[in-house]
Amino acid sequence: MNLSSTSAKPSTQVEPPTEGVVWFPVRNRKEVTLEINRLKSESIDSLRLGIACGDFSTKKGKKWYDWLVPTLAESFDLELCFDNFSQNPDRSLIRRLTLPEIVEHFILKHGEHFTLIELWRNPACRTTEDTCENIFAEDVVFAATWAKHLGKKVSLGKIQSSDFEWITRLVSSPFLKNIEHIEVDMDGEDLWSSGAGFYERTLRSLFKAKGVKIEIRPNVKPLPNVQVSTTEIAC
Repeated sequence: MNLSSTSAKPSTQVEPPTEGVVWFPVRNRKEVTLEINRLKSESIDSLRLGIACGDFSTKKGKKWYDWLVPTLAESFDLELCFDNFSQNPDRSLIRRLTLPEIVEHFILKHGEHFTLIELWRNPACRTTEDTCENIFAEDVVFAATWAKHLGKKVSLGKIQSSDFEWITRLVSSPFLKNIEHIEVDMDGEDLWSSGAGFYERTLRSLFKAKGVKIEIRPNVKPLPNVQVSTTEIAC
């Protein structure tokens, strides 16, 4: 199941939520309650909950997530996956909070409801030449380090072959000791190439050579979409 903030497809058979990220965009709370009951009827007890950072930066979005996380936690074990603005790249008029600020908010306000977070790198970083030697200047690295300091386990998700140089720089630092696993994004790669599979094998060889003990796993297919109401909540 994937409650997408864009298009929604008809509901199909539900697969285990650990195999995909569940998205609850800013919507009607009644619809979410109905969906919770449906998931519970399927004996689902854990969710990988997507956090759209662009939506959170809005007034309605913050109120929405502050209601959504504890509401879901009453019925499910949660893992939070932070999408670093890739879903809402055009909201230029919004005063965006930084990824570390958003992660800190969720940990300090809702930290009792989860133990692991997954951070996705901002796609804009892949198209910008960054000559800065301080890798901790990038939001996702600082956010991961700060989350670890605040007592949470951290993983990196949506890693593509275009991130190879970035990952190589991380290997040369103590940073990856803070990371539980890295998820390689097969779906984000060119369908006409075998780059993603080769990239995964290359990373495994690199980590082995450097003595880095970290799990590398391919991303899993998203869950089927579920129709939800388009009526926004009253915040």
